Amino acid sequence: MIHPISPDMLGEKQLRDEFYPDLTRTLFWSTEWDPDFYVALAKAGFISISMRNPEYGVVLVPELQKAYAVLDWPNLHVSRSVQRLRRSEQLSREDIELRVVGGGALVLEHLLAYHKTGTWLAEPYCDLLKTLPFENGSGFALRGIELWSRKQEKLVAGELGYTIGRTYTSLSGFCTRPAREWRHFGTLQMIMLAERLRDFGYAFWNMGHPVQKYKRALGARIIAREEFLPRWLAATCEEPVEVLDGALPNASTRKGQLTSPGA
Repeated sequence: MIHPISPDMLGEKQLRDEFYPDLTRTLFWSTEWDPDFYVALAKAGFISISMRNPEYGVVLVPELQKAYAVLDWPNLHVSRSVQRLRRSEQLSREDIELRVVGGGALVLEHLLAYHKTGTWLAEPYCDLLKTLPFENGSGFALRGIELWSRKQEKLVAGELGYTIGRTYTSLSGFCTRPAREWRHFGTLQMIMLAERLRDFGYAFWNMGHPVQKYKRALGARIIAREEFLPRWLAATCEEPVEVLDGALPNASTRKGQLTSPGA
């Protein structure tokens, strides 16, 4: 069952006493396409997508999951394939760089091309994304994560997500396929991002739905809602050591050697 939700239902007491304990209520819907509402949902622990309703058209669908896939940095697993890729000469030859860009317009463009059918990135949702904050310090900020070949000036993998306090939440990602040249670069992008988040003092990565195998392969644990939400609410009110931003040249450089996104 999917339940209606509106901005006036996100008070702290109603969330704590009504929404959070009730595991029978996970999916909600709204015709509100307001950026403040989206941000309030995100801060409360909902992850919002969209879907088409036969009566109302495309609606916003916030989900308060029964369980979340959470990546804690000690659990980060680097596969042998990515280890071999990092030891190869390809990364330096291609001058691989991870960039974090506010707003993520280019990533969104690639996501729509990558997920041509069956995507939840409907037009009203994409329009809403363009209105979300993207330069907000440790508050909510929409982020485009981009893995570039600087040699070819080619975006080879990336994802869209948002930061709140010391948390990062991923929404959707893409990679370059089926070209063998870029095999494992999607996983490389996620590992480089996890390392950046760790080094900048973020608490954990909220990877959302626990069903996808690649999340567990990366080291994510499945955490029940009742365990996840206290961690989430505490970490969103904390400050990272450094705000996720900028560019990270190659796959081994650390934050002391950052360059600007256009370098």
